[in-house]
Amino acid sequence: MKRMIAGILALILMLAFSASAASDGDRSITTGLPTDHEARIMVCQMDNEPGARPQKGIGSADIVYEVEIYDGGYTRYTAVFNDTIPEQIEAVRSARIVHADICYEYQGAFIHYGGQKYPGSDVYYTFKILENFGTRYDGINGDRDFYRDRNRKSPNNVICNLKNLYDRTDWSTMVCKSPLRFRKKFAVPKQGEAVTKFRVPYQKKAYCPGYVWDAELKRYRRYYNDKPYVDGATDEQVLVDNIIVQHVEYDWFEGKSDRPKVELTGENKCDYFIGGKHFTGTWKRSKISKNTVYFDENGKKVKLNPGTTYIQLLRTERDLEILE
Repeated sequence: MKRMIAGILALILMLAFSASAASDGDRSITTGLPTDHEARIMVCQMDNEPGARPQKGIGSADIVYEVEIYDGGYTRYTAVFNDTIPEQIEAVRSARIVHADICYEYQGAFIHYGGQKYPGSDVYYTFKILENFGTRYDGINGDRDFYRDRNRKSPNNVICNLKNLYDRTDWSTMVCKSPLRFRKKFAVPKQGEAVTKFRVPYQKKAYCPGYVWDAELKRYRRYYNDKPYVDGATDEQVLVDNIIVQHVEYDWFEGKSDRPKVELTGENKCDYFIGGKHFTGTWKRSKISKNTVYFDENGKKVKLNPGTTYIQLLRTERDLEILE
């Protein structure tokens, strides 16, 4: 009888624990938010020339990287989708080696429209040498889920049926991952100082992202060239939970301004904007097959607030503009 009672009690405890775990739910590796599905990550190259703005679908991205791809020129986005997969995104553009290096952190499907093949900047060669790069959809090869928007001018008008590509992908061949770590709930960091407004000064003046902390929403409002940055599909301003300014070393192959060499391995400094606070630290990536690890100034791994994250890759020699 005692054994039977003990067994029943053990079963009750096990069921209670399972119910508790189910109510907490699993957490997304790209946002830290509760999710009911495994990570299936789409990494997409998106245009940022004035003709491509406002980009459609980018407001659904969990993580967005912005990086310069011309010396003195414009930036391009690498948008990471996982929690929400929009039906379409616009405008998709070509890839560089730095974009392949970013995608390799996630081991997901890579979406782009062509890529640079020049010596010293041949992204297709990079695809070949990176082991298990994953599924790749290159719209320039005539894939049926890429087409041009007649209401915009080329080359800033490639639409991608992202949900169709998602449904076509054999996810059983991939195990996605993420370099980011998250808290379970919102918190204001104990370290750092309050900053409510700042800008990221890329070299070209027409490419100036900025953020303003909204204390009521507990999120950052994103701006571009001092105007609200909106998703072209919804006309709603993009809201961000975390911003990482990841300082990187730049070089240009044989001095050619269109062939970027962005160092995403090694160690460099970081600025973090989380919960209305700003603090500094470092990032480290031992080799391209490993994930980036983000540290604070005390050497502790940084945990982000649940939600969306923008990662601004900025040349080491350029300084942030802290405004308020």
